[in-house]
Amino acid sequence: MQAQPDIKPGSLDPNTFLIEVEAFCEAIADPAQSHDELKRALCRIVMHAALLDPNDARFAGAGVSLKAALCAWLDAEPLHS
Repeated sequence: MQAQPDIKPGSLDPNTFLIEVEAFCEAIADPAQSHDELKRALCRIVMHAALLDPNDARFAGAGVSLKAALCAWLDAEPLHS
């Protein structure tokens, strides 16, 4: 999984977040990804979720994608541990 650049508070676009979550979900499907790599990526996504603007119209969609990523992580955990 490719490392994402650091994002400053208030500068995270929901579309960027959705792309990051999509990349994470694709990485989960790759058995070559280590548990530690996926864990770091998930932590980064959760931290980035806190940088989203709740007043943005796309905020709810980003929240739904975060939930989907967390569920995918839980479903795939036995495969990567």
